[in-house]
Amino acid sequence: MSTTTPSQQPLRLSVPPKFRAPRPVTDAELATLRAVADVLIPATDKNPAATQAPDFDSWLHRAVDARADSFGLLTEVLAELDGLDQVALDAALRRLHSEEGESFVVLSAVVAGAWLLVPEVKAAVGYPGQKRDVPRLEEAADQISDGILDPVLDRGFIYTPAPE
Repeated sequence: MSTTTPSQQPLRLSVPPKFRAPRPVTDAELATLRAVADVLIPATDKNPAATQAPDFDSWLHRAVDARADSFGLLTEVLAELDGLDQVALDAALRRLHSEEGESFVVLSAVVAGAWLLVPEVKAAVGYPGQKRDVPRLEEAADQISDGILDPVLDRGFIYTPAPE
């Protein structure tokens, strides 16, 4: 189903608009994100630190956009962590993990998400990215017979007509 926009471009109603953070991250916020990335994904004898991944900053911006729903929380946490040296940052991240789980989840999801978006990193770790993995017919039948759809069937028929 599609409709037209004022410029007469078809609008696909089944595809959500692209996520965008309310504003770009500042240079200070980017520097803090980079520092957090290197604490959470440090260099090892076999692998470089997160920020050494090719074009990491552009993927970091994309990950921030993907978590636009938590932009306020993310920027609050970045303001708290701004300017900390690596030792203090490590301690602050450990405290955040144990005391402010939601804040840590948002921050670490942005950093790890950005790192996993880098094509070279995806290839190195064998991550194929998100993809549809349709079960074979017999797998689907087994899952259905296990009762996975019982709550849906018990709920009953629901239909919402699409706008004209």
